[in-house]
Amino acid sequence: MKPNMLHIESDPVADAVYIQFIDEPVGYTKELDDNRLIDYTLNPGLPIGIDLLAVSEGVKLNDLPEVETVKKILKCLEVKFYTE
Repeated sequence: MKPNMLHIESDPVADAVYIQFIDEPVGYTKELDDNRLIDYTLNPGLPIGIDLLAVSEGVKLNDLPEVETVKKILKCLEVKFYTE
């Protein structure tokens, strides 16, 4: 998927980052774990954005869409990331 829009919200107080790839209505949200949620379009289920919580603890990259884009953004925001 090639993003046609990229929007990033960072909230240091909430310890959260939201990365929006495309400007579409959210059809459903998939929770990967307590700190990673992915918003999808209803049909055909394309990733819209990801909500990353507790980012000061580091972000697990496994199973995230657009992982290379996410890595670049987190690096710019000075957020640690890892894979398992």
